Amino acid sequence: MSRSSSASSVLSSFLVPASEHRCIPLSEGLSAFDCRKRLIRQAQHRIWFSTFLWRNDRAGNFLVNELERRAREGVEVRILLDHWVTLQSEDSILPRLRQLAASSEVEVRLFNPVVEKMEPGDVEVMWAGALSGETLNRRMHGKIALFDDACVIVGGRNLGDEYFDMHRFRCFTDTEILVSGPVVPEAHDAFARFWDHDLSVNLLDFATEQDDAPAQSDTNTMADLPEPFSTIAAERCPDYTARLFEPRSIEFCYDQPQVDTRLPDETGNWLEEALASARKSIHLTSPITIFPLAWFERLEKLRAQNAGFLLSIVTNSLVSTDNLYTYAAGLKQRKKLINRFQAYLHEIRAVPEDVAEVIPSFPQLSDENQKTDEQPASGFGANPFECEQLHTTLHCKYFIIDGTTTLLGSPNLDPRSLYINTELLLRIEDEALSQYYLEHHNRLRYNTNSWIVARRPDETLWTRLTGLISFQQPRDDAIGAHRPGYCFTPGEGTVKEIPDPLAADFYERYQACGVYPGINDSDEKVELFLTENLSYLFRDSL
Repeated sequence: MSRSSSASSVLSSFLVPASEHRCIPLSEGLSAFDCRKRLIRQAQHRIWFSTFLWRNDRAGNFLVNELERRAREGVEVRILLDHWVTLQSEDSILPRLRQLAASSEVEVRLFNPVVEKMEPGDVEVMWAGALSGETLNRRMHGKIALFDDACVIVGGRNLGDEYFDMHRFRCFTDTEILVSGPVVPEAHDAFARFWDHDLSVNLLDFATEQDDAPAQSDTNTMADLPEPFSTIAAERCPDYTARLFEPRSIEFCYDQPQVDTRLPDETGNWLEEALASARKSIHLTSPITIFPLAWFERLEKLRAQNAGFLLSIVTNSLVSTDNLYTYAAGLKQRKKLINRFQAYLHEIRAVPEDVAEVIPSFPQLSDENQKTDEQPASGFGANPFECEQLHTTLHCKYFIIDGTTTLLGSPNLDPRSLYINTELLLRIEDEALSQYYLEHHNRLRYNTNSWIVARRPDETLWTRLTGLISFQQPRDDAIGAHRPGYCFTPGEGTVKEIPDPLAADFYERYQACGVYPGINDSDEKVELFLTENLSYLFRDSL
């Protein structure tokens, strides 16, 4: 049996309702895309997609065409999309989705629309936002892909080239999981609750000044991925269907469409409870790392009650992140994480050493990048220090508790996810699966894939002995007071490893490479920029 036939056979078994849980991690973008393509083509009754963002690009339009074809074949297709980010997109996919809804049986609804109009002006959007108040701020950040009520994909990926390793500027390193078994009806109920809520509005009810033209797509052929992605997916990506796990327990949690945003949502409560239950270790991977203050009290108790407790964090660096505000907001806490909790804090390099292994399409995308003047999409929080070449950005969101429990879904570790957005989360009890994600986490921690953020040695002695540090404080020391320490990179002769800043010989084998490595500007210039533009994030009152 060929690999393609084998994958189709395995996935077809997921389309049969099961009494026991099974799951397949989807860690590579092309694998996650291939999984969706096959399940869309094999589903017989129902396909429901909900997502925060759907791009009008290669991947986004491919999925739209596939769903349109299946709808014409009699499969029930529903698309639920958050309105805010899609509204902000310069080349929005909403006109394409409206054509699709007008000319086929595909149903499309938008959650919590800013204004029910296809072509709103800037003033209309601002006025509508001012009148909406707190309601506007509640966005649907959870992602579900449900097939025949038998299996569901849950995780962090939106739908677009960046999330499926097809973008010539930025590839999001992400995680999802395909699940079948008793937990799937709960995912069905979560989707249905949002779909039926008053905040979800049919896209065809949006006012428009243009006639709804028929959708333009080739629905008679079974198109495949554009080259070179089809060949890369078939020949160079790992056989993701061979990563089959049978967890002893999976629980599903989702936030309600509209609740009191002054209190943590259900998913936020789950995460805090999981943190409090730890006895040996917490390994967390998140593109954003901003702890609620109450969590620090939990961490204090964990360290006091459990000798040798390990806290390992992998997050974005300034050069890899696509959102300057969230990165800057997290800086305030890093000094506390390192000094008080002795956390192992790793910031992802924009181009990790093993990037071609993790993203097999990276070399081809790099060639495309050299041949185009395309720039990354800009918007709220755009990062002027982001790597200018093709690079990776961390987008994974998972916790591993004591090496036995994995929490995976859509929440970032930040107040917006915990208090404001609606999120989805799986809690999976299984040592084998937790080990898989622990290996994924540790691979990101290698000194060739990330920088370790460590306490600075005594600056006076350090300066006197090496002359390496000559640091002038910015005009406003609000940021300097919270400077988290330096990033460190392997010194000459240091092997590929997970660095340990607490080791006796760490400062002999590793060398400081600045607070914000990987960018062209000096640390002083970066902090001056942050001081002039974002110093309010560092005030003690926040």
